[in-house]
Amino acid sequence: MKSLYLASSSPRREQILKEMGFDFIVSPPIHFIEKESGGETEALVCHNARGKAREVAARYSDSIIIGCDTIVTLHKEIFGKPFTSGKAYAMLERLSGNWHNVLTGLAVIDTESGRELVGYEKTEVKFKSLSKNEIADYVKSGEPLDKAGAYGIQGYGRAFVEEIKGNISTVIGLSKGLLLKFLSELGIRV
Repeated sequence: MKSLYLASSSPRREQILKEMGFDFIVSPPIHFIEKESGGETEALVCHNARGKAREVAARYSDSIIIGCDTIVTLHKEIFGKPFTSGKAYAMLERLSGNWHNVLTGLAVIDTESGRELVGYEKTEVKFKSLSKNEIADYVKSGEPLDKAGAYGIQGYGRAFVEEIKGNISTVIGLSKGLLLKFLSELGIRV
């Protein structure tokens, strides 16, 4: 049985794999720098997911590597991780009352054969209208700072979501359906 590596430090992605019953090792990329703009958003999340997976794949033989990337878009504007309270507040203010897209790219690499499968899923999310106090309180919690679009749907940010069209695991950061499809295509029994 090939070892399975998650090329991510995201506790949310780790949790999804655990819930799916996988035995895996967390091995985040160290040197890969994500592209945050340029080109179509679909190509961007695929590029980033592939880059993360390739960096980790170079470290291991006879293994399966999973790389992911998630971005939020509103009217073609990309919302990555805010990292600062000011940016988080501004993102949430823009998302308030609006539909937006969450795209998660996925790359799965078989290091033995060199085969790479790369794709993405998109989910539409509608936020309720948020008050300035709701946004400020949420930002103070610290939860939005390391999440694309400045919210975590699996955390307190769930209260802001009015409607979802698509797969919630895509919003969290790892599309379960696409992962199972790719593993099956590589002959990995799940």
